[in-house]
Amino acid sequence: MKLQIKRMRFGNCTVLEGRRSRLIVDCGGRNQAADGSLSARAFAYAAIAPQVGDLLPTHILISHLHTDHYRGFLELGRDTPPLFRGNPPMAAAYLPWVILGGRAVLAAPFARLYLTAPPRTLAHQLALGLLELLPVLEREAGSRQMLQAGDTISLDGQRLEVLWPQVEPALNALPVCGGEARADQAEVRMARAFSALPQGEGPLEEGQRALSEALERYLLLLNGGALAEAGRLAALEALARARAAADRLRKEVWGDQEQSLHPPYPHALQPLARFARQQYRLLADTLNACGLVLQWKDKVLLPGDVPPAVLEYLAAEGRLHPRYQVVQLPHHGTESHLSPALPQAERYIISNGGYRRRPVGRQVLEELAAACPGCAFLCTDAHTAPAEFCQYARAEGRCHPACKPITGEQAILPL
Repeated sequence: MKLQIKRMRFGNCTVLEGRRSRLIVDCGGRNQAADGSLSARAFAYAAIAPQVGDLLPTHILISHLHTDHYRGFLELGRDTPPLFRGNPPMAAAYLPWVILGGRAVLAAPFARLYLTAPPRTLAHQLALGLLELLPVLEREAGSRQMLQAGDTISLDGQRLEVLWPQVEPALNALPVCGGEARADQAEVRMARAFSALPQGEGPLEEGQRALSEALERYLLLLNGGALAEAGRLAALEALARARAAADRLRKEVWGDQEQSLHPPYPHALQPLARFARQQYRLLADTLNACGLVLQWKDKVLLPGDVPPAVLEYLAAEGRLHPRYQVVQLPHHGTESHLSPALPQAERYIISNGGYRRRPVGRQVLEELAAACPGCAFLCTDAHTAPAEFCQYARAEGRCHPACKPITGEQAILPL
């Protein structure tokens, strides 16, 4: 088994590769060439295909539903030569488990955000991304499955363990919403706030309900296999119709000139924009808390962007090894996600570039280097503009001595 670390901008991308199978874990926003050039269509998946020749990746996994972790997967199949395409070309696609008490708990927040978020904002991209992703996975993967703690992925005889999510503690016990409230309590507050919006009654409320129900129905059928295929495809068609209706509502709300709108928004639309900001923050925090944490023996730990409370929960349960060969830093190495429960490693992956508002934390590098003498930080992109993307480089005028920047398209580590 070997680990490929892709050099990404705005996101993560790693590949666990065996003799016959390749699992891509996340596929972020853009792939950056060695000369620093960027292209809107140069997604990481396009860079992977020629590297593996005629053996395309067999499995994909999305750690959580933030677009900087899956945007590249929207390109699946687009540039693949017909000679190399199977039907479907990949065996399986894996998503985080989002079901609790027989309900798809994220359907309503996604629907509310889709209808209220101003155009061209991160909030709108977050809601739109999921609706674009699901049809691609349906077309390109033989099966789709939501994973939760206790599940395993078999890769060339090796068993990859899923340590998280456990949706019940994530939503009802852990302080994941900025530490201020539990996610379930905050969700009740947001539902009431949506109903209280000036536009929240009538067509907008009906559109939210229809979009939420269609999304929930599809998500509930996602694990049904061949027996559920007809119902799942029908649910996907219903979701497309609900989205089209939601798009018409958005046009009515934001007007024909929505693409030219910029803040400050017209007075009548400001309550919608304020609500969307709050819903976005809550949903973003909840998606992190319900993200996948994957490990292979004591060799690799891929924690997505889970908050410190999740790592501390797993450590208290004895699920983490004290030390790994490779650990990916959660949330791109930012200080807000530094936790004493983060295990030690020989190498830490830092996928950070383009995040000026969330630079690599100086304290993160200093504490990990002190705890793990001789460790290395495999930096995928922050070193291209250290003063912008790394607090340590900003303060010291140089990269951390343990930083080992990935200067080509990828780094390959034997495990």
